[in-house]
Amino acid sequence: MVRSVVLRAMCLLLWALAPGVAAQERFVAIPAAEQVARMGTGVNILGYDPYWREGGQGNYREEHFKAIHDAGFRTVRVVLFTFRHLDAGGTLDPAWLEKLDWVVAMGRRHGLVVILDVHDFDDCAKDIASCAPRLEQVWSQLAARYADQPASLVFELLNEPHGQLDAAAWNALFPRLLKVVRAGNPTRNVVVGPVNWNNFRALEQLELPADDRHLIVTFHYYEPFDFTHQGASWVEEQFSRLKDVPFGTPEQVAQVGRDFDAVKAWSLAHDRPILLGEFGAYDKAPMDSRVRWTATVARAAEARGFARLYWQFSSDFLLYDFGRQAWVEPILRAVLPDSPELER
Repeated sequence: MVRSVVLRAMCLLLWALAPGVAAQERFVAIPAAEQVARMGTGVNILGYDPYWREGGQGNYREEHFKAIHDAGFRTVRVVLFTFRHLDAGGTLDPAWLEKLDWVVAMGRRHGLVVILDVHDFDDCAKDIASCAPRLEQVWSQLAARYADQPASLVFELLNEPHGQLDAAAWNALFPRLLKVVRAGNPTRNVVVGPVNWNNFRALEQLELPADDRHLIVTFHYYEPFDFTHQGASWVEEQFSRLKDVPFGTPEQVAQVGRDFDAVKAWSLAHDRPILLGEFGAYDKAPMDSRVRWTATVARAAEARGFARLYWQFSSDFLLYDFGRQAWVEPILRAVLPDSPELER
Protein backbone atom coordinates (compact mmCIF):
# COMPACT_ATOMS: atom_id res chain seq x y z
CA MET A 1 0.00 0.00 0.00
CA VAL A 2 2.82 2.43 0.89
CA ARG A 3 4.56 1.69 -2.41
CA SER A 4 1.29 2.34 -4.28
CA VAL A 5 0.79 5.70 -2.58
CA VAL A 6 4.38 6.74 -3.29
CA LEU A 7 4.13 5.80 -6.97
CA ARG A 8 0.87 7.68 -7.33
CA ALA A 9 2.41 10.75 -5.70
CA MET A 10 5.39 10.60 -8.04
CA CYS A 11 3.09 10.50 -11.08
CA LEU A 12 1.13 13.47 -9.82
CA LEU A 13 4.39 15.34 -9.33
CA LEU A 14 5.40 14.59 -12.92
CA TRP A 15 2.11 16.04 -14.13
CA ALA A 16 2.61 19.14 -12.04
CA LEU A 17 6.11 19.63 -13.43
CA ALA A 18 5.05 19.29 -17.07
CA PRO A 19 6.35 22.33 -19.00
CA GLY A 20 4.00 25.27 -19.33
CA VAL A 21 1.02 23.61 -17.67
CA ALA A 22 -0.56 25.36 -14.70
CA ALA A 23 -3.17 23.67 -12.54
CA GLN A 24 -5.97 25.80 -13.98
CA GLU A 25 -4.95 24.77 -17.50
CA ARG A 26 -5.61 21.08 -17.00
CA PHE A 27 -8.51 20.99 -19.42
CA VAL A 28 -9.71 23.53 -21.97
CA ALA A 29 -11.95 22.10 -24.67
CA ILE A 30 -10.79 22.42 -28.27
CA PRO A 31 -12.70 21.60 -31.48
CA ALA A 32 -12.18 18.11 -32.87
CA ALA A 33 -10.76 19.50 -36.12
CA GLU A 34 -8.20 21.55 -34.21
CA GLN A 35 -7.26 18.45 -32.22
CA VAL A 36 -6.61 16.57 -35.46
CA ALA A 37 -4.45 19.42 -36.73
CA ARG A 38 -2.42 19.29 -33.51
CA MET A 39 -2.03 15.52 -33.79
CA GLY A 40 -0.20 15.78 -37.11
CA THR A 41 2.05 12.75 -37.50
CA GLY A 42 2.32 10.26 -34.67
CA VAL A 43 3.13 6.69 -33.76
CA ASN A 44 1.57 3.76 -31.91
CA ILE A 45 3.48 2.71 -28.79
CA LEU A 46 3.79 0.21 -25.95
CA GLY A 47 1.10 -2.36 -26.80
CA TYR A 48 3.28 -5.46 -26.83
CA ASP A 49 6.15 -4.23 -24.68
CA PRO A 50 7.03 -5.98 -21.40
CA TYR A 51 6.62 -2.61 -19.69
CA TRP A 52 3.09 -3.70 -18.77
CA ARG A 53 4.19 -6.83 -16.94
CA GLU A 54 3.95 -6.69 -13.19
CA GLY A 55 7.24 -5.44 -11.80
CA GLY A 56 8.71 -4.89 -15.27
CA GLN A 57 10.14 -1.76 -16.84
CA GLY A 58 10.34 -3.04 -20.40
CA ASN A 59 12.10 -1.07 -23.10
CA TYR A 60 10.59 2.38 -22.72
CA ARG A 61 12.34 5.20 -20.88
CA GLU A 62 11.66 8.90 -20.72
CA GLU A 63 14.30 9.50 -23.40
CA HIS A 64 12.15 7.60 -25.91
CA PHE A 65 9.25 10.00 -25.45
CA LYS A 66 11.70 12.86 -25.92
CA ALA A 67 13.13 11.18 -29.02
CA ILE A 68 9.64 10.76 -30.48
CA HIS A 69 8.92 14.46 -30.02
CA ASP A 70 12.36 15.60 -31.20
CA ALA A 71 12.02 13.54 -34.37
CA GLY A 72 8.93 15.56 -35.28
CA PHE A 73 6.11 13.33 -34.05
CA ARG A 74 3.29 15.07 -32.22
CA THR A 75 1.10 12.17 -31.06
CA VAL A 76 1.44 8.79 -29.39
CA ARG A 77 -1.39 6.27 -29.43
CA VAL A 78 -0.97 4.11 -26.34
CA VAL A 79 -2.16 0.57 -27.12
CA LEU A 80 -3.87 -0.80 -24.00
CA PHE A 81 -4.98 -4.37 -23.30
CA THR A 82 -7.19 -3.58 -20.35
CA PHE A 83 -9.35 -6.65 -19.76
CA ARG A 84 -6.48 -8.72 -18.39
CA HIS A 85 -6.04 -6.09 -15.66
CA LEU A 86 -9.65 -6.19 -14.40
CA ASP A 87 -10.27 -8.15 -11.23
CA ALA A 88 -13.38 -10.26 -10.60
CA GLY A 89 -15.25 -7.17 -9.44
CA GLY A 90 -14.39 -5.16 -12.54
CA THR A 91 -11.73 -2.94 -10.94
CA LEU A 92 -8.56 -2.12 -12.84
CA ASP A 93 -5.32 -3.14 -11.14
CA PRO A 94 -3.92 -0.09 -9.26
CA ALA A 95 -0.34 -1.03 -10.14
CA TRP A 96 -1.22 -1.16 -13.84
CA LEU A 97 -2.95 2.21 -13.59
CA GLU A 98 0.15 3.70 -12.00
CA LYS A 99 2.17 2.49 -14.98
CA LEU A 100 -0.33 4.16 -17.25
CA ASP A 101 -0.05 7.36 -15.17
CA TRP A 102 3.66 7.41 -15.99
CA VAL A 103 3.01 7.06 -19.71
CA VAL A 104 0.45 9.89 -19.66
CA ALA A 105 2.87 12.04 -17.68
CA MET A 106 5.71 11.37 -20.14
CA GLY A 107 3.56 12.27 -23.11
CA ARG A 108 2.45 15.48 -21.46
CA ARG A 109 5.95 16.42 -20.34
CA HIS A 110 7.27 16.06 -23.88
CA GLY A 111 4.51 17.93 -25.65
CA LEU A 112 2.72 14.97 -27.22
CA VAL A 113 -0.97 14.37 -27.76
CA VAL A 114 -1.69 11.07 -25.98
CA ILE A 115 -4.47 8.77 -27.21
CA LEU A 116 -5.56 6.04 -24.80
CA ASP A 117 -6.65 3.24 -27.12
CA VAL A 118 -8.53 0.29 -25.64
CA HIS A 119 -7.24 -2.57 -27.75
CA ASP A 120 -9.30 -5.51 -26.42
CA PHE A 121 -10.92 -5.91 -29.80
CA ASP A 122 -10.45 -9.65 -30.21
CA ASP A 123 -12.31 -10.39 -26.97
CA CYS A 124 -15.16 -8.17 -28.12
CA ALA A 125 -15.28 -9.72 -31.58
CA LYS A 126 -15.84 -13.14 -30.01
CA ASP A 127 -18.28 -12.32 -27.21
CA ILE A 128 -20.22 -9.05 -27.10
CA ALA A 129 -22.19 -10.10 -24.03
CA SER A 130 -19.10 -10.29 -21.82
CA CYS A 131 -17.24 -7.52 -23.63
CA ALA A 132 -19.79 -4.73 -23.23
CA PRO A 133 -19.86 -4.57 -19.41
CA ARG A 134 -16.07 -4.83 -19.23
CA LEU A 135 -15.68 -1.94 -21.65
CA GLU A 136 -18.05 0.12 -19.52
CA GLN A 137 -16.06 -0.78 -16.41
CA VAL A 138 -12.79 0.18 -18.08
CA TRP A 139 -14.05 3.50 -19.40
CA SER A 140 -15.78 4.48 -16.18
CA GLN A 141 -12.41 4.20 -14.42
CA LEU A 142 -10.14 5.67 -17.10
CA ALA A 143 -12.49 8.58 -17.79
CA ALA A 144 -12.76 9.45 -14.10
CA ARG A 145 -9.05 9.05 -13.43
CA TYR A 146 -8.00 11.39 -16.24
CA ALA A 147 -10.90 13.84 -16.27
CA ASP A 148 -8.68 16.71 -15.14
CA GLN A 149 -5.99 16.10 -17.77
CA PRO A 150 -5.59 18.72 -20.53
CA ALA A 151 -7.20 18.36 -23.94
CA SER A 152 -3.98 16.79 -25.22
CA LEU A 153 -5.28 13.55 -23.71
CA VAL A 154 -7.75 11.82 -26.02
CA PHE A 155 -9.80 8.65 -25.53
CA GLU A 156 -10.33 5.95 -28.17
CA LEU A 157 -13.30 3.75 -27.27
CA LEU A 158 -12.24 0.51 -28.98
CA ASN A 159 -9.76 -0.52 -31.62
CA GLU A 160 -11.00 -2.26 -34.78
CA PRO A 161 -14.50 -3.56 -33.97
CA HIS A 162 -15.23 -6.68 -36.03
CA GLY A 163 -16.68 -10.18 -35.74
CA GLN A 164 -19.76 -10.09 -33.49
CA LEU A 165 -19.35 -6.33 -33.40
CA ASP A 166 -20.99 -5.72 -36.75
CA ALA A 167 -22.45 -2.34 -37.67
CA ALA A 168 -25.72 -2.85 -35.79
CA ALA A 169 -24.00 -4.10 -32.64
CA TRP A 170 -21.31 -1.40 -32.69
CA ASN A 171 -23.80 1.41 -33.32
CA ALA A 172 -25.68 0.18 -30.25
CA LEU A 173 -22.60 -0.30 -28.03
CA PHE A 174 -20.40 2.70 -28.63
CA PRO A 175 -23.03 5.28 -27.54
CA ARG A 176 -23.16 3.44 -24.20
CA LEU A 177 -19.39 3.79 -23.85
CA LEU A 178 -19.53 7.42 -24.95
CA LYS A 179 -22.17 8.11 -22.29
CA VAL A 180 -19.85 6.68 -19.64
CA VAL A 181 -17.01 8.93 -20.83
CA ARG A 182 -19.21 12.02 -21.16
CA ALA A 183 -20.32 11.78 -17.52
CA GLY A 184 -17.03 13.35 -16.46
CA ASN A 185 -15.56 14.46 -19.80
CA PRO A 186 -18.39 16.24 -21.61
CA THR A 187 -16.17 18.01 -24.15
CA ARG A 188 -13.04 15.89 -24.35
CA ASN A 189 -12.33 14.67 -27.88
CA VAL A 190 -13.04 10.98 -28.36
CA VAL A 191 -11.94 8.71 -31.22
CA VAL A 192 -14.38 6.25 -32.76
CA GLY A 193 -14.17 4.27 -35.99
CA PRO A 194 -16.21 1.97 -38.22
CA VAL A 195 -16.51 -1.81 -38.14
CA ASN A 196 -14.65 -4.39 -40.24
CA TRP A 197 -11.37 -3.56 -38.50
CA ASN A 198 -11.85 0.23 -38.85
CA ASN A 199 -12.18 -0.22 -42.59
CA PHE A 200 -12.83 2.99 -44.50
CA ARG A 201 -15.39 1.20 -46.68
CA ALA A 202 -17.59 0.85 -43.57
CA LEU A 203 -17.67 4.57 -42.77
CA GLU A 204 -21.19 4.95 -44.17
CA GLN A 205 -22.40 2.38 -41.64
CA LEU A 206 -21.13 4.41 -38.68
CA GLU A 207 -23.98 6.27 -36.96
CA LEU A 208 -22.65 9.22 -34.96
CA PRO A 209 -24.69 11.33 -32.52
CA ALA A 210 -25.34 14.59 -34.34
CA ASP A 211 -25.15 16.70 -31.17
CA ASP A 212 -21.68 15.48 -30.12
CA ARG A 213 -19.11 17.52 -32.03
CA HIS A 214 -16.13 16.34 -30.00
CA LEU A 215 -15.70 13.16 -32.01
CA ILE A 216 -12.77 12.22 -34.24
CA VAL A 217 -13.37 9.45 -36.76
CA THR A 218 -10.58 6.96 -37.33
CA PHE A 219 -9.79 4.41 -40.01
CA HIS A 220 -6.88 2.01 -40.50
CA TYR A 221 -5.14 1.36 -43.79
CA TYR A 222 -3.17 -1.75 -44.76
CA GLU A 223 -3.90 -2.09 -48.45
CA PRO A 224 -2.99 -3.98 -50.53
CA PHE A 225 -3.05 -6.55 -47.70
CA ASP A 226 -0.99 -9.10 -49.59
CA PHE A 227 1.81 -6.54 -49.60
CA THR A 228 1.53 -5.08 -46.08
CA HIS A 229 1.07 -8.43 -44.30
CA GLN A 230 3.25 -10.76 -46.35
CA GLY A 231 5.03 -13.23 -44.10
CA ALA A 232 3.06 -12.26 -40.97
CA SER A 233 2.46 -15.29 -38.77
CA TRP A 234 -0.93 -14.16 -37.39
CA VAL A 235 -2.78 -13.84 -40.70
CA GLU A 236 -4.26 -16.44 -43.03
CA GLU A 237 -1.84 -18.76 -44.80
CA GLN A 238 -2.57 -17.15 -48.16
CA PHE A 239 -0.76 -14.07 -46.80
CA SER A 240 1.66 -15.57 -44.27
CA ARG A 241 3.38 -17.70 -46.94
CA LEU A 242 3.97 -14.75 -49.27
CA LYS A 243 7.36 -13.09 -49.70
CA ASP A 244 9.03 -10.55 -51.97
CA VAL A 245 5.69 -8.98 -52.93
CA PRO A 246 6.51 -5.48 -54.25
CA PHE A 247 4.60 -2.20 -54.17
CA GLY A 248 4.87 0.84 -56.35
CA THR A 249 3.14 0.52 -59.71
CA PRO A 250 1.34 3.68 -60.89
CA GLU A 251 -2.00 1.92 -60.47
CA GLN A 252 -1.19 0.88 -56.89
CA VAL A 253 -0.20 4.42 -55.99
CA ALA A 254 -3.31 5.81 -57.69
CA GLN A 255 -5.51 3.39 -55.73
CA VAL A 256 -4.24 4.78 -52.44
CA GLY A 257 -5.24 8.23 -53.66
CA ARG A 258 -8.70 7.06 -54.66
CA ASP A 259 -9.23 5.35 -51.31
CA PHE A 260 -8.20 8.45 -49.40
CA ASP A 261 -10.36 10.65 -51.63
CA ALA A 262 -13.33 8.49 -50.59
CA VAL A 263 -12.50 9.07 -46.92
CA LYS A 264 -12.13 12.80 -47.53
CA ALA A 265 -15.49 12.93 -49.30
CA TRP A 266 -17.13 11.20 -46.33
CA SER A 267 -15.40 13.60 -43.93
CA LEU A 268 -16.67 16.66 -45.80
CA ALA A 269 -20.17 15.26 -46.17
CA HIS A 270 -20.45 14.52 -42.45
CA ASP A 271 -18.28 17.37 -41.13
CA ARG A 272 -16.07 15.05 -39.09
CA PRO A 273 -12.26 15.26 -38.88
CA ILE A 274 -10.23 12.16 -39.70
CA LEU A 275 -7.47 10.25 -37.94
CA LEU A 276 -5.59 7.56 -39.85
CA GLY A 277 -4.99 5.59 -36.67
CA GLU A 278 -2.76 2.86 -38.09
CA PHE A 279 -0.74 2.32 -41.25
CA GLY A 280 2.37 0.28 -41.85
CA ALA A 281 3.95 -2.56 -43.81
CA TYR A 282 5.28 -5.61 -42.00
CA ASP A 283 9.03 -6.08 -41.62
CA LYS A 284 9.23 -9.03 -44.04
CA ALA A 285 8.18 -6.92 -47.03
CA PRO A 286 11.09 -5.70 -49.20
CA MET A 287 12.50 -2.56 -47.60
CA ASP A 288 12.42 -0.46 -50.77
CA SER A 289 8.74 -1.26 -51.25
CA ARG A 290 8.01 -0.66 -47.54
CA VAL A 291 9.52 2.78 -47.86
CA ARG A 292 7.62 3.52 -51.06
CA TRP A 293 4.29 2.35 -49.60
CA THR A 294 4.79 4.17 -46.30
CA ALA A 295 5.66 7.44 -48.02
CA THR A 296 2.74 7.10 -50.41
CA VAL A 297 0.23 6.59 -47.59
CA ALA A 298 1.72 9.23 -45.31
CA ARG A 299 1.72 11.91 -48.05
CA ALA A 300 -1.82 10.97 -49.12
CA ALA A 301 -3.08 11.40 -45.55
CA GLU A 302 -1.15 14.62 -45.03
CA ALA A 303 -2.43 16.14 -48.28
CA ARG A 304 -6.03 15.56 -47.21
CA GLY A 305 -5.64 16.94 -43.70
CA PHE A 306 -5.80 13.61 -41.86
CA ALA A 307 -3.77 13.07 -38.71
CA ARG A 308 -1.73 9.89 -39.25
CA LEU A 309 -0.16 7.41 -36.83
CA TYR A 310 2.42 4.88 -37.94
CA TRP A 311 2.09 1.28 -36.72
CA GLN A 312 4.29 1.00 -34.73
CA PHE A 313 7.28 2.35 -32.80
CA SER A 314 8.64 -1.05 -31.80
CA SER A 315 7.87 -4.80 -31.69
CA ASP A 316 7.24 -5.19 -35.44
CA PHE A 317 6.56 -2.92 -38.44
CA LEU A 318 9.63 -1.41 -36.84
CA LEU A 319 10.25 2.34 -36.74
CA TYR A 320 12.70 2.34 -33.82
CA ASP A 321 15.19 -0.41 -33.00
CA PHE A 322 15.61 -0.83 -29.23
CA GLY A 323 18.57 -3.13 -29.82
CA ARG A 324 20.52 -0.34 -31.48
CA GLN A 325 18.69 2.48 -29.66
CA ALA A 326 18.25 4.09 -33.06
CA TRP A 327 15.64 4.93 -35.66
CA VAL A 328 15.11 2.70 -38.66
CA GLU A 329 16.05 5.60 -40.89
CA PRO A 330 14.46 4.50 -44.19
CA ILE A 331 11.07 4.15 -42.47
CA LEU A 332 11.49 7.35 -40.48
CA ARG A 333 12.34 9.18 -43.71
CA ALA A 334 9.19 7.80 -45.35
CA VAL A 335 6.96 8.82 -42.44
CA LEU A 336 8.63 12.17 -41.69
CA PRO A 337 10.89 13.23 -44.56
CA ASP A 338 11.74 16.51 -42.82
CA SER A 339 12.56 14.95 -39.46
CA PRO A 340 15.41 16.76 -37.66
CA GLU A 341 16.76 13.31 -36.83
CA LEU A 342 17.68 12.81 -40.48
CA GLU A 343 19.86 15.91 -40.50
CA ARG A 344 22.15 14.71 -37.73
